[in-house]
Amino acid sequence: MNLDYRSILSVAVPVYLTMATGAMARRTGLLKPEADVSLMKLSVMLLTPSLIIERVVGNPAVMHLPPVLVAAGLGYGLVALGIAFTYFIAPLIGLKKGEGRRTFSVACGLQNYGFVAIPIVNALFPDAIGVLFTFTLGVELACWTAGVGLLTGLDKAPWRLALNAPVLTILISLLLNFTGLHAHVPEVAHNTFAMLGACAVPLAVLLIGASIADLWGQGAMQWKVAIYSPILRLGIIPIAFLAAAACLPLSQELKRVIVVQAAMPSAVFNIMIARLYGGHASTAVQVVIATTVVSCVTTPLVIAWGLKLVGA
Repeated sequence: MNLDYRSILSVAVPVYLTMATGAMARRTGLLKPEADVSLMKLSVMLLTPSLIIERVVGNPAVMHLPPVLVAAGLGYGLVALGIAFTYFIAPLIGLKKGEGRRTFSVACGLQNYGFVAIPIVNALFPDAIGVLFTFTLGVELACWTAGVGLLTGLDKAPWRLALNAPVLTILISLLLNFTGLHAHVPEVAHNTFAMLGACAVPLAVLLIGASIADLWGQGAMQWKVAIYSPILRLGIIPIAFLAAAACLPLSQELKRVIVVQAAMPSAVFNIMIARLYGGHASTAVQVVIATTVVSCVTTPLVIAWGLKLVGA
C-alpha cells in the first residue's frame, strides 16, 4: 500500500463515519441508551478477547518477551508523560485543582488507544495488530495508576482494575506464544475467534458515536478547554510519541503503532473515569468532543507525516 495522505485518509474516514452512524442511530432511536451496557459488556468480555486471541496467538511479532516488554513500557511511559506534561501546563491556561486541572490532564494524556486505533492499524498494518495489543498493556497500567491515581491519590489508585478481560486475554495469549503452546490451537478455534473478533471494533465504534451524541451540548462550553485540548492532545503530546519512534531502536511494527497512537483523540473512557473517581466530568466531556472533532482532520495528517519521519 502506498501510504500517502490520501490512502491514509481513505482508511481513517470510515472509522469516523462509523462513529457518526452510531450518533445518528442514537438520535433516531435505533440504538437506545438502555442497550449500551449489555452491548459494551459483549464487546469487552467476549468480542474483543476473541479479536486479541486471533491476532496475538501465533503472531511472529510477539513471540518473545523482550520486544513485548519494550512495547508495554513505551505504552506506559508515553501516556504517563503526556498526563504529567499536561498537569504542569494546565495552570497556564487557567485550570486549577478542583476546577478541572487533573481531569484535563488525564483526558489529554490518555488517548483512544483501542477502538479507534485498532481499525486504522488493522487496515494499514495488519501484521502490527499483535504489537498494538502489547503496547496497550502499558497504556492500561498507566490509565489505572498515573491516570486514576492523579484523581484519587496514587495510594488509592485501583491498579488491579488493569487486569480486565482484554488485558488478561493478552497475557494468556502471550503465554501461549512464549511456551510454544500456540502451535496446538486448532484452526477451527482460530476461525471462530476471527468471526467473533470481526464484530468487536465496529460495535464499539458505533457505541462511541452514540455516547458522543448523548454528551453533545451538555454543560456550558469552556472555550479554553475546547481550544487547548486539541492543541495538546493532537499537536504537542504527539511530538514525544514521534520522537520515541524516530530515535529509539524499535521494530518497524512498533514504530507504526506508536505513530498511529500519536494521532489519536482523547479516549471516551476518560469521561467514565472522571465520573467514578472524583474528577470534573464536564471537562472530560469537552476534551473528548473537541479532540474527536479536530482529529477527523488531523489524524491522517499526523499518521502520514509521522510515518515519513520515522521511516516506517
